[in-house]
Amino acid sequence: MRLFPKLALSVSLVLAATLVCLTLCFYFAEKRQIRLEAGLERQALLNNLAHIAQESFLTNDDLLLVKYTRWLSKWNPSMISASVADTRGAVVAHSEPHRIGQRALSGGTEASKMLLLSHPVRLGNRWLGTASVSFSEKTLEDVLRYRVGQLRRRLLQIAAAAMAAGWVVCLGLSCSWTRPIKQLTCLAGQVGRGQWDLDLGSLGRRHDELGVLSRAFKGMSEQLRQLDAMKEDFVSAVTHELRSPLGAIESYLNLIAEELHEGIPAAAWENYLERLRINTRRLARFVNDLLDVAALERGKIQLEQRPVDLVLTAQDVMGLFALKFKEKCLSYEIAGNSKSGWVVADPDKIRHVLTNLVSNAIKFTPDGGSVRIVIDALESQKLLRISVIDTGFGIAENDRVKIFSKFEQVRFARQQASGPKGTGLGLTLCKALVELHGQTLSVESELGKGSVFSFALPIAEGGFH
Repeated sequence: MRLFPKLALSVSLVLAATLVCLTLCFYFAEKRQIRLEAGLERQALLNNLAHIAQESFLTNDDLLLVKYTRWLSKWNPSMISASVADTRGAVVAHSEPHRIGQRALSGGTEASKMLLLSHPVRLGNRWLGTASVSFSEKTLEDVLRYRVGQLRRRLLQIAAAAMAAGWVVCLGLSCSWTRPIKQLTCLAGQVGRGQWDLDLGSLGRRHDELGVLSRAFKGMSEQLRQLDAMKEDFVSAVTHELRSPLGAIESYLNLIAEELHEGIPAAAWENYLERLRINTRRLARFVNDLLDVAALERGKIQLEQRPVDLVLTAQDVMGLFALKFKEKCLSYEIAGNSKSGWVVADPDKIRHVLTNLVSNAIKFTPDGGSVRIVIDALESQKLLRISVIDTGFGIAENDRVKIFSKFEQVRFARQQASGPKGTGLGLTLCKALVELHGQTLSVESELGKGSVFSFALPIAEGGFH
């Protein structure tokens, strides 16, 4: 069964059950109240007769009592007779005048079919007589059935009207709940077909849970769009990262195979082997980055912290790129105002971080620029801060958070840079490795003026003198 009829049926059943329960409760309560009011009316009639009899005895006005008892039968059709007898049992007033002066009857063949009510007539502590009223039980039941029948008809009319209104409200609610779900289903189908730009329409203006769900769904679609774009960039980058070194390796191997039978000079051997080594190292670095990211996500990387000379590590990293600096005519230096460069860290992980940061600085800095590593002390926090500063293309403000995501690269800088573009894993690894040390990798940048990547590490004991 579809959601709309199921929801409409469920709400309708609940509404009908509630309405039936309330109607029955009200019906029985009102039926009891009708019987109670009928009894109160009979008792009030008897009390009035006793009061009139008391007034009659007090004023010695028998005519008033006689007239009143005759009128009672006209006021209450269920009444059979009304009478007042004195203390000797003689009838002094009766709804049937010919009974006046006779003895009061206490029973008879019809006694079982009528309801007899009596009330003493007193004046102070003096007993003057007895007021009695008899009612036909059949007539009383007919009157009660008539009143209850009227009540039943009114309740049925009200219940029918309420049920009709409830059905209308139920259908409206069902539509208001199921229509947005149907729209979301259509939007989900669009996402499944790779259509990321969704038009929420009226869903986006709702303020209930369905509106929140719709906006969350649109946000998810936007994230999927970004992931899809990242996937395309990643596939392109991986293709380039794999194809370039593998193509170079294949070319040099073919070249070696062609020249091998003619005899390859020692200098050519050294050149070929060096090129093979460079491209093999490039492949190994790419694979290692992928493995390191996977290991970081699973929490499998452990730190081996010990005192590390940060200045010496920075010098070693700069030395690795001496040829690159020369090729791009970049100036470089290591500067700082710290008295000692010893920190507590994992030396391999920090070397990896600095290598990636310096490599990025070289890659995205145009020829003739500069790359610096600055080490300064934050003595109040007992930390050494290391900053990699370049004069490169810079990073736009809205891209500064994205660059630490996997496979994310700044498109402007990627287009400007020459040579291998990388896969967008380097900064992800750097950020994760710095956070493993309990610190944060931050970036400050301005388009066209370069970037500054900084992080801090705790100073080794005895680092300051």
